[in-house]
Amino acid sequence: MTPAGVSFATVVESAVIAAVGAIGGILLYLAITPLIGMIPFRGSALGVLAVILPAWQILAVFGGVVLLAVVSAAVGLRRVNISPLGVRMRADAPRMGAMRAVVVVLVVIAGFVAVKLLPMIAGAVYLIGGLAAVFGIVLAVLNLLGPWVLGVRARRQLRKAETPERMLAARMVLDAPKAAWRQVSGIAMASFMAVFAGTGVALMDVMGTDDARPEDLALVTDMRTGLIITLIGSFLMVAASVGVNQASAIADQRDLHASLHRLGVPLETVDTARTRAIMSPLMVTAIGSALCAAIMIFPLLGITLIVAPLSLVTIASVLAIGILTVWAATRVTRLLLAKSFVLAA
Repeated sequence: MTPAGVSFATVVESAVIAAVGAIGGILLYLAITPLIGMIPFRGSALGVLAVILPAWQILAVFGGVVLLAVVSAAVGLRRVNISPLGVRMRADAPRMGAMRAVVVVLVVIAGFVAVKLLPMIAGAVYLIGGLAAVFGIVLAVLNLLGPWVLGVRARRQLRKAETPERMLAARMVLDAPKAAWRQVSGIAMASFMAVFAGTGVALMDVMGTDDARPEDLALVTDMRTGLIITLIGSFLMVAASVGVNQASAIADQRDLHASLHRLGVPLETVDTARTRAIMSPLMVTAIGSALCAAIMIFPLLGITLIVAPLSLVTIASVLAIGILTVWAATRVTRLLLAKSFVLAA
């Protein structure tokens, strides 16, 4: 095959796999929609008709997923050299400089100023939209900083490594910092949401006093329901993201695992190193994202609600559940790692 033929086959394969996954997602969505319709808001269940998307929007989501897979595959192939024999060779990963950190710091500062000024210059509708945009931008730019931070931390760990597991874990992260970040990026969003959840619980505790009006109590109940839905959605995304990324990482590193096995490295050593390469960056990711969220929400609610006991307990609980979710995914995917060792034998 020509290099163009290999590229075409890769893009088509990505599109087909994405289409199969999207169809599975749509079927699951249709299956759980009746359960979602049972969620109460404003004193009654939402109902299926209130939560199900029109057919054209479902088709648009399907097309968007396939298109995203095609574009991602095409962009990824630009960084891979393809020989005339159709053999793909690993390309050098682009270096990530400290400029990423400068950009993120500037964006966080700009976001802090925007959150402080928006309530003064915008109406209610524009305020909500503006705040959502600011928070979304800050969360997005964290993806720029994440791989760089993990790379810097892994280099330090490599210099101080005293066991094979620690050395392998650091090398796994340094080999592909972006891939390592994708393993824990779901926790970044969950940690970001944890701060909003904690301050929301503290705010609802203040609002839900004995002398509150019935409509205020109903609003607090709906806010609590929305908060729970958001957190459940975050954890489901984390679980799916971690499971898929870890499974794909094992498949991509099958040759590496086979080589380590032939050199006499036991499965437990590789599994421990893999787990450490995933779990070690979690604390940095969780704390960093939570701090960014706290900075963003400080101008709106102040430090009192952020450090309130209910807020801190909620934040800690959300982070603990997220970390346990990632750890559980490492245990589930261990079967794939063991299989790759068996095949190598």
